Amino acid sequence: MIDTTLIQSAIRRAQKTPDKTVLVMVNQDGTEQVVTARQFDQQATNFARALKAIGVEEEDLVILVLRHSQELLSAFWGAMVLGAIPSIFPFLTEKLDPDLYMQRVKSLVTNENARAVITFPEFKQSLTELLSDAGCQVLSTQDVGQALQAETSAADLWQHPAGDKIAFLQHSSGTTGLQKGVALSHRAVLNQIESYSRAIELNDQDVIVSWLPLYHDMGLIAGFVMPIVAGIPLVLMSPFHWIRDPKSLLWAIHKHRGTLCWLPNFAYNHIARTARPAALEGLDLSSWRASINCSEPVYHHSHQVFLDRLTPYGFASEALS
Repeated sequence: MIDTTLIQSAIRRAQKTPDKTVLVMVNQDGTEQVVTARQFDQQATNFARALKAIGVEEEDLVILVLRHSQELLSAFWGAMVLGAIPSIFPFLTEKLDPDLYMQRVKSLVTNENARAVITFPEFKQSLTELLSDAGCQVLSTQDVGQALQAETSAADLWQHPAGDKIAFLQHSSGTTGLQKGVALSHRAVLNQIESYSRAIELNDQDVIVSWLPLYHDMGLIAGFVMPIVAGIPLVLMSPFHWIRDPKSLLWAIHKHRGTLCWLPNFAYNHIARTARPAALEGLDLSSWRASINCSEPVYHHSHQVFLDRLTPYGFASEALS
């Protein structure tokens, strides 16, 4: 069967191999949440039903202002299950200018005619006041949970999936001006996944480990959408978790026998600088077949210091990609 949309493979996997692990969420305290194919599909379907119950329809734009979390994944995939168009926006942190951040949120929501904004309860009031004249609903994850009480059957969800429909909106970085939403169709993303999978020789034995933000292209496609569509196990952690504790990525690769990981160039230096031998005792990185330098200019020196630091733990020079 040839899939025409991103959601079909996940639905089929939930039916055929319901207990297969598709996702491991690594929490900041080191604990993990294992999500099976059935659970991932059910969580997304529940979110789709909740969106339907609060009035979101096919092709409506849904902006997600959520921290790196299982709720974010369910909201993103659930919107696509409904046939709506999700778009992930960065969550406000102490490193962002609050006024500029709010200005950008309002500009994007207004310019793109968003139907709904989903956020966490503690951020709902601020966004409600900000977007009072924007003509969209501001909902918390708590509101979505309450909407699940409504009777909405699976038959009410997306009835005629089509590859040329917009799957999601991917925003540019905004470094040269206001962030711009790029509409990506299901077919375009599937074509990218197919060709990229061939390029990196993706196979059933792979395990992807990622900390990359989901509001950037590499994190969203390679570090989330591709493994879910391809049925490759994904081990996911928050970028804030990783930046504070870079060795946590190495130990996740060790524990789950990770094979693929994408790192912007600065990450090679960050890991090499902070990874102390005492904290790496017993580490085995021999499963890591490709560390793919992405999203920034690539520097030989960064690869060299990374290799010098991790060679004693089984990381091979051939893995630098």
